[in-house]
Amino acid sequence: MKNKLINVSDVGWESWSHENNYGSDQKHIGDTAGAEKVGVTMEKVAPGMASALAHYHTKEEEHIYAMQGEATLYIDEEPHVFSEGKYICFTANSGVAHKIVNNSDADFIFLVVGNRDTHDVVVYPETNKVLVRSMNEVYDRSPTSYFTNDKEQQEK
Repeated sequence: MKNKLINVSDVGWESWSHENNYGSDQKHIGDTAGAEKVGVTMEKVAPGMASALAHYHTKEEEHIYAMQGEATLYIDEEPHVFSEGKYICFTANSGVAHKIVNNSDADFIFLVVGNRDTHDVVVYPETNKVLVRSMNEVYDRSPTSYFTNDKEQQEK
């Protein structure tokens, strides 16, 4: 349903994790209210966890607002205190990689807002991977020739 008035406290938390160091609980507020072009997500990161690998978007602008607690925001690997009331915007195709790590002893809650673009490519410098959003596939980020058949090269 579009144009739906919601109470954020009624939106359930959805959890994800990878191994023991990545994960969060998320409330997909925008989706619940019927948003189509802008994503709005409340995210809760437990102590000792990171919200994602360091990344940047080529087509999507990402706004992050700290709502509760304190975490470390890494901007191109440089740590910054990110606490309640602080805000940052990562413009599309800036090449500025970022991630949030909760090194405190309490949950850290923040709001993420950004446009949705099916042509977005998410770059992960830490693992040298890219996510091609339109295909929902992750690839190694390695230069190659347009005419090179990578399968033939691997078989040799």
